[in-house]
Amino acid sequence: MIGPNLLDRPALWPLLFLPGVLYRAAVAARGALYDTGRIRPARLPCHVISIGNLTVGGSGKTPLTSFIAGFLRDSGYRVGVASRGYRRRGPAAPRLVSDGRRLLADPGAAGDEPYLIARDNPSVPVAVGADRVAAARLLLATGPLEAILLDDAFQHRRIARDLDLLLVDGRDPWGNGRMLPHGPLREPLSAVTRADAVILTRSEGRVPAAVASVLERHNPRAAVLHCGLEPEAFVRAEGEPVGLASLKGFSSYVFSGIARPERFEEEVRRLGLRLAGARRFPDHHHYTRRELEGVVREARAAGAEVLVTTEKDLLRIAEPPAGALPLYALALRVTFPWGVPLQAWLLDRLAARRPAEART
Repeated sequence: MIGPNLLDRPALWPLLFLPGVLYRAAVAARGALYDTGRIRPARLPCHVISIGNLTVGGSGKTPLTSFIAGFLRDSGYRVGVASRGYRRRGPAAPRLVSDGRRLLADPGAAGDEPYLIARDNPSVPVAVGADRVAAARLLLATGPLEAILLDDAFQHRRIARDLDLLLVDGRDPWGNGRMLPHGPLREPLSAVTRADAVILTRSEGRVPAAVASVLERHNPRAAVLHCGLEPEAFVRAEGEPVGLASLKGFSSYVFSGIARPERFEEEVRRLGLRLAGARRFPDHHHYTRRELEGVVREARAAGAEVLVTTEKDLLRIAEPPAGALPLYALALRVTFPWGVPLQAWLLDRLAARRPAEART
């Protein structure tokens, strides 16, 4: 997949003209087949909630999916999560990451994001697979479920859903407004019409004009909710959490393999750490020992006192190299500090709807 940083290089756009035309045509044709009912999505015997976005790059889908899974479980729902398991290793066949009682796959076999969701929600079954219909059926085989969450599935229309939750970055909602490969949009903005709720991140409780105009044109009835993704703690390599203030003033070397590394680096600065240097790897990168040793050398040469990465990256580090600097990961938490909280909205909508299979 084309990364967000590549999209900022217009000199490459002429080379991408034909791929862009083909991509837009394929998206339009596929959407029309679903919209006209020529392709009928599979229906599951439970509520189905999709969480996704219109753009490539990170927007908080994984922490939000984990948050909703935990919230629904605590509200009495029997819930499971189906995810693609992007860049996981091993057989391509769908597999259970957790059966709701124990973890059944490591981060490499599960994919870092599904593993995090399963680890943080030990009583919630999680399955991965490019064929998410098959992954959902694996979940249903673990026991009766009342709701299944589809992680990163706004474009994955093979399963009928009761609710579509669309995440939008409040500071950069649509990028340059172009579709792949010339911009970050996976679909045209008119696809917003499918969303039951637009969940704004990094919005500070305000609806950006670019979002308001798209909703007014394509989906004025969609609920608009405001989600905060806030730092919660630093986590040591062995899993022990430490307070955010404990590293304030330290000189840090930051490394990550995520879609938007610049945001993570700015967050580290905002927490009061000095940034001695940074190294960026491809999204979902699996680190080798040699690469980590290189990170340590660069960090020491820059005068760093600690290494800082993300929770997802920490899962992809099998073992920190010997003699490494102290390594910490930044853990985030989901909040809804402005307007209507997702929890109340979601419970109200689920109570008012029957599962997709029961509807005609």
